[in-house]
Amino acid sequence: MKRILILKACGSSDEPHECNGICEQSTLYGIEAVCKDVKSNDDLESILSSNGTFDYIYLSAHGCADSFGSEDNEVNMMWADFSTKLCAAGCMNDDCILMLSCCRGGLMQVAYTLFYYCSHISYVLGPRQSLTSADMHICFGLFLDNMEKRNTDPVVACEKIKCATDQRFSCYDREEEAIGLNNYISSGYIDDIYI
Repeated sequence: MKRILILKACGSSDEPHECNGICEQSTLYGIEAVCKDVKSNDDLESILSSNGTFDYIYLSAHGCADSFGSEDNEVNMMWADFSTKLCAAGCMNDDCILMLSCCRGGLMQVAYTLFYYCSHISYVLGPRQSLTSADMHICFGLFLDNMEKRNTDPVVACEKIKCATDQRFSCYDREEEAIGLNNYISSGYIDDIYI
């Protein structure tokens, strides 16, 4: 049975509706859903290391190109740190998909940073712009529908979001992004920012 870990780290009033909707939809598709409220950076690390392995990890948070966090700032983490913690926790099954329900979660910079710091991350999916919780629920719901009911490739499933909603989401496949990632690393950007 597939599993999804839903991390509620944003703290907004709409977040429970968005995340509960993703949880219920996942259950309809026969995916075991584990939904966790994230109270702090330490809490996130504990959740990642104590709940088994997952096929999907859904992160609900405020986000930007460099980091994500909660409204109360108790959760505040650089993408590089998150990637390192994911790897250390061993919580991802092969071909695990990170679903970043964060503004700017679909930026190339975010995906490449996650790939760079954890070689076990296979796919990164997220919006390229700011969206509401309702938008996130609809768009990620379409992605899950295409993945689970239609057995679509993750990159194609992401393209279906734009076809249905006109919202710009990106899905990065580690295998397809290898050359771009190497160019990104050689540019020195990651070293300058994170090391």
